[in-house]
Amino acid sequence: MQYKDALYQQLLEDQRFVRWATGEAPQDDEHWKNWAREDSSRLDTMELARQTLLAIQGGPVDLSQADIDYQIQRALYTAKQREMQTRIPVGREHRLARFNWVAAASLLFLLGFGWYGYLNRTTLTRSLSVKKTQPTTDPLLVSNRLQCVANTDRPARHVLLPDGSSVVLYKNSQVSYAFAFNGPRREVYLSGEAFFEVTKDPAKPFFVYADGLVTKVLGTSFTVKAHQQAEQVIVVVRTGKVAVFAQADPTADAIRTNLELTGLVLTPNQQATFERTNAHLSRTETDAPTGQPSFEFRATPAADVFAALEKAYGVTIRFDRDVMAHCSLSATLGDEPLQQKLQWICTILEATYQVKDQQISITGKPCQ
Repeated sequence: MQYKDALYQQLLEDQRFVRWATGEAPQDDEHWKNWAREDSSRLDTMELARQTLLAIQGGPVDLSQADIDYQIQRALYTAKQREMQTRIPVGREHRLARFNWVAAASLLFLLGFGWYGYLNRTTLTRSLSVKKTQPTTDPLLVSNRLQCVANTDRPARHVLLPDGSSVVLYKNSQVSYAFAFNGPRREVYLSGEAFFEVTKDPAKPFFVYADGLVTKVLGTSFTVKAHQQAEQVIVVVRTGKVAVFAQADPTADAIRTNLELTGLVLTPNQQATFERTNAHLSRTETDAPTGQPSFEFRATPAADVFAALEKAYGVTIRFDRDVMAHCSLSATLGDEPLQQKLQWICTILEATYQVKDQQISITGKPCQ
């Protein structure tokens, strides 16, 4: 961690790197590529520094929100650790101490980006990356890197991610993600509550960032609750295994880059609770998650199967009831995403489906 922080600062103060990163010295491409190849651990830090400089310059930004959050959380963690090492008398001074470490974190963060004045560029703000490219009546907002889906009025809304994973987004919740998961990680940012069914891909871990807590999976189903007014962030596992860790944890970088599940590992019917006030993380046993239906069908009419999917995922399924009146399904579906469930159901029923927004159209033949 200290090595990467020092390298990050060093790059931002290196005039040759600054000129190359901001596009003023393209002739140095090979130099910096070779420099990064000498030590594979340099690549991520170099890219973060480059994107930061581009943001300050006002150029195109591909900086992950997780990278921004990492810098903030790292500053908070460092300041908190320093405050805890100092003995503070009980009483009014305790309140002052809490203010001091928060203020110190802000100062650390600003010092971390202290080269801002040196570079004499425009202020770095989140507005650099936010643009509305959809009608204002649509809750889907698009930035130059992330698209954001909000559910403000429905009990549940289904969101299909670029890798085929499913998100059931509950009311008053929001999820953001990249248009395509082209990098080594699949990253999603959640505010509120959602149920995830993640497409399995061990080579490309899936991350959910939720108010200071990170959930890492390779392919499974789980619920994350991170409401803004709540004092806790909760993760409940339905199937498979997930790992959770605090975003400010000094080992967070190592956990993120490791293809294995490390950190606090949860299995089915286990729950992780993250206390926002003190960053305490604990694991407990819990009952089977409620609110998530079991898709076990035994000679179940197609209409009832589709109704179960509608209720679970907050979608509308249209089909010809007369044509499929005698169709039924016997199958047990697990934690696979909605799209995969639809593929299996349609294969059994010899039907096809199309998805548009929250509406699914199924076309099939009469069943004998």
